[in-house]
Amino acid sequence: MLRRMVLLLVALLAVLAVFVTTALATPPSPTGIVVVTARGELAEPLNVNTKFDNDAKVRIKTDGPVELIVQRIEAAPGSTFGWHTHPGENVNVVAQGTVTIYHDEHCTEGIAYGTGSAFPTHPDGIHLARNDGTETVVIFATYYAPKTTPPTAVRLDQPLPAPGCPQ
Repeated sequence: MLRRMVLLLVALLAVLAVFVTTALATPPSPTGIVVVTARGELAEPLNVNTKFDNDAKVRIKTDGPVELIVQRIEAAPGSTFGWHTHPGENVNVVAQGTVTIYHDEHCTEGIAYGTGSAFPTHPDGIHLARNDGTETVVIFATYYAPKTTPPTAVRLDQPLPAPGCPQ
């Protein structure tokens, strides 16, 4: 009898956890966002240390099974990506329009990135992207993620950081 009650309680808590997580998550707009994704495991580790003529530098080093994920993302005017994180480092280029990025620590202060802008996001950075403009936004996003089976999710839903934050 006690075992059945414990099992019932565990099952109830599991259902409640799924419900609460789903209720608190801030998913992207149900329409207005189109994503095309390409994934590939790096055939060999990267160990890049390049210096350019203008004294700029690039350093990238990978170790272990790393997957490179590239996305072409279109967001119609008014679209929101919801609050989320990514499993690894991410670099984005805005090919068209203006996207506004909000970070959880200052969630009401957006940073607008227009055509030709590039910006990173980091795995510990909870953020929201919105198209507050009148033109479709096109972004090319590149992610470094751990190679896993099944494949690592590129977007991880997060709850609204605080009351008054945009959605």
